[in-house]
Amino acid sequence: MNAGTNTLHGRRALVAGGGSGIGRATAVLLLERGADVSVLDLDVADSPPGCTAVQVDGRDPDAVRDAVGSVATRGLDIVVNAIGIEHVALPQDTGAEDWDRVLRTNLSSYHYVIHAALPHLRPGGTIVNVASQLALVGARRFSAYTATKAGIVGYSRSLALDLAPRGIRVNVVCPGAVDTPLLRRQFAAGNGPQGTLDDLVALHPLARLATAAEIAEPIVFLCTGAASFITGSVLVADGGYTAQ
Repeated sequence: MNAGTNTLHGRRALVAGGGSGIGRATAVLLLERGADVSVLDLDVADSPPGCTAVQVDGRDPDAVRDAVGSVATRGLDIVVNAIGIEHVALPQDTGAEDWDRVLRTNLSSYHYVIHAALPHLRPGGTIVNVASQLALVGARRFSAYTATKAGIVGYSRSLALDLAPRGIRVNVVCPGAVDTPLLRRQFAAGNGPQGTLDDLVALHPLARLATAAEIAEPIVFLCTGAASFITGSVLVADGGYTAQ
């Protein structure tokens, strides 16, 4: 692909966590740019039309291997990891079961997907891992969550070095608060972990939440030839949250 172009015609993409939220918006945009898109998720009922959708639990490495193998028979060019759950609790209230659930969902699943995809990922391919602005700063009652998001950044930087000889690029996108079902669940009973929804909005200098489509844009940018010399990088799309 020539540098500078944003077309993805002829490219085969896999979006883990593509059934909702940021992952779904990314799958939609990849389709619009011409990619052949497959989606993996625990719930694929709302997967974008035009995608190949496979239901799988990202915490199960054997199931992930089989799911990736089923959609990658003709190779892969793009892998996007957007699996994630929230966990809000003080550290003394985060037991081993909670810790392991968050770690396996938010971090281990990324490795399982990439491990399964690598035999199919062609030279010149790209991996984009979605983390969070909380990979870069702390937040009260988010210790387990922030550990996994920071882990994604460290994992991705090392992975970029390991895969550079194959011409495969690896980058991270760190969104701020995004208006997704996952975020809305935190405010279902009124206040969320950082006060009201308005309080959360006020933590962002742009004074609003992002849309999932706004985060899909930098993810897909990193998959295009326009980003051909970018690897091992962290692209922050947080409305100024970490600039304060």
